[in-house]
Amino acid sequence: MIQIPDTFIGFDLETTGVDVETDRIVTGAWVEVLHGSLRRSRKWLVDPGIPIPAEATRVHKITTEMAQAEGMNPIRATAQLAGRIWSALSEGVPLVIMNAPYDLTLLDRECRRHDVTPITEMIASAKDAVILDPYVLDRRVDPFRPGKRQLEALAGYYGVTLNGAHEAGADALAAVQVTQQILRTAEDERAFSRSTYHHEVHGRDLGELYQQQKLWFAAQSAGYQDWLRRTKNPKAVINGSWPVIPAPENAPKVAHVA
Repeated sequence: MIQIPDTFIGFDLETTGVDVETDRIVTGAWVEVLHGSLRRSRKWLVDPGIPIPAEATRVHKITTEMAQAEGMNPIRATAQLAGRIWSALSEGVPLVIMNAPYDLTLLDRECRRHDVTPITEMIASAKDAVILDPYVLDRRVDPFRPGKRQLEALAGYYGVTLNGAHEAGADALAAVQVTQQILRTAEDERAFSRSTYHHEVHGRDLGELYQQQKLWFAAQSAGYQDWLRRTKNPKAVINGSWPVIPAPENAPKVAHVA
C-alpha cells in the first residue's frame, strides 16, 4: 500500500471570466496542507488590467475599482504565482488543482503575456511533478453518481467543509481535502447500487496516478463531446488536454525568463 504524503499544496484562481485565452487573473491562492489541515497560505489580489465584468464580480465579489485600488501589478503577480507552481512541481509535492486545465491554462497564458516561463515548460522540466485534480479523480472512481461535480458538490459528498465558495483560499483548501478523501476511499458504501472504481485510485503511486489522469480526462472529455453532439450541438468540441491546454500555434512568441 502506497502511503499518502503528509504535505499537499492547493492552488486556485478567480478570474475575469471563463475564456482561458483572453481572461485574466483577479485573485489567486496557494495553501500548504499538512496532515489534512491548513498549515500556511498566501493570497494575491491582482489588478487584471481590464474591467472585471459584473457577472464575474457576482461570483468572487471583487470589483474593478477594488482591484485597481488594492491589486498587485499583473506582471509581478503572475511571476509569483508561477513561482509557487514551479516550487511544488520541482520538489515533487502533490499539487492539487480543481479543474486543472482551466486554472493552469489561464496562468500559462498570463505567463506568456508577461514574459514569464510558461507553465507548460515548467511541467515538462519537472521530473518529479505530481498534479492531482479532484474533478478528474471523482469522475473516474464514481462515474455514474447523479448530480453536479463542482467543488461545492464534491465537498458536500466527501464531508469536507467549504467556507466561502469562490474565495480562492477556501477553494484551494477544500480541493486538497476532497482529493485526500478520494485517495483514502477504498470502497464507498453509499454506492452499493452502482459500479465504482475506487481501486484504480486507492493505494496507487501518485506519480502513476498523475499520468493516468491524462488518459482519464481525455476519455471523459470525448464522452461529454459525444453526448453534446447527440443531444445539443452536432458541432460541439471539447478539448481533452490535461493538465494544460496547449497554446494556439499562432500565439505570439515571447522571450521566456525564469
